[in-house]
Amino acid sequence: MTINQLTNKIQIQHNRELATFRQDITSPPYQAGTATALNTARRSVRMNPVNSVEDGNANLTIVADVQGLAWFTADKGLLGSCITLSIAGHRRNTGTRLALPLAECDAWIEAILGGSWITHVYRSGTAAAPDGKLDVASYRLFLDERSNPVAKPKSVVDDSLRRLELS
Repeated sequence: MTINQLTNKIQIQHNRELATFRQDITSPPYQAGTATALNTARRSVRMNPVNSVEDGNANLTIVADVQGLAWFTADKGLLGSCITLSIAGHRRNTGTRLALPLAECDAWIEAILGGSWITHVYRSGTAAAPDGKLDVASYRLFLDERSNPVAKPKSVVDDSLRRLELS
């Protein structure tokens, strides 16, 4: 299946869960306060385990950490936040870890964040194994102080980040 086909299948099968998860991770990271509160706020959001769309024996756990940019840089005055999305696979019958196809992970990220934000997403960590699978897939999306997606700030030093390119 292509990434677009996978994304469409995920959106059809998990529409309600995706909408709730997206709302939880994209809502402002604080209720009221100063720019300092925005910059240092931190929260984690977990999606209930979902079925893999490519492996009938796998469940996926998807977790998002939403953090102020102060967690990533020495520039404590830099306003905005970062959403880190992590996807891990587990065998449905035993719960043991399971390597995931990179294409399915990318499709989940596109289904969660949507088309207009996907162009700002970075894949984090080591590249996929030669078979195209990952133990844990991690992605980052940087947001400005108004929660608009932006390129990775120059002061965020992380050589493992690569712009996500969907084909």
